[in-house]
Amino acid sequence: MLELPPTSSAARERALHAAEKLFGSRGYNAVSLKDIAGVLGIRHASLYTHFPGGKEDLYVEVMERALLRHREQLLHLVQESAPPLRQQLRAIIDWLLSQPPLHMMRMMQADMHVISPPSAKRLSDTVYVAIFVPIEQLIDAAYQRGEVRFVNAGMVAGLLFTAIEALRSMREMPGYEESAAYKPCALQVQAYDVIDLLLDGILRH
Repeated sequence: MLELPPTSSAARERALHAAEKLFGSRGYNAVSLKDIAGVLGIRHASLYTHFPGGKEDLYVEVMERALLRHREQLLHLVQESAPPLRQQLRAIIDWLLSQPPLHMMRMMQADMHVISPPSAKRLSDTVYVAIFVPIEQLIDAAYQRGEVRFVNAGMVAGLLFTAIEALRSMREMPGYEESAAYKPCALQVQAYDVIDLLLDGILRH
């Protein structure tokens, strides 16, 4: 079997890419170093050359990379999109839906509980900076220009992101289209409804 060259950055990148796909589809607990090595066609011991801390170090780096990619694009959208807030949030949703899901709920409810506390805190901090802060900036700016009342911007950002993740997760459930939860409606339309609910509520004014 092939070995990962000790100094090959290309080999390290291939390992990160393979790990990201597996962790993304299965979660931390359901993936082993042997699984990742099998995709790469190498012995799993070779992965320790690039990731001395083993699976946890690899997982943390994979998730940080994915989150920071999101942060870069979200900050770009914050800078480039023009008010009103509804339109800005739709631009963010459109981009999020164009990307593979982060499975943030699984990460927070399952993966974070089986990695070490320092790693969990590191990822939790990265989630906040990468996902919540850009959306908070939009909401704070909308408040400053008098478009919305004062709210906890972090809470709104969390509600928006977790609602979108929940919609995507529901559609991934086996048999979803035959279930009582099925709605023959485009995901983008449902996501826009979430924005409208957050901004307008459901009560008549």
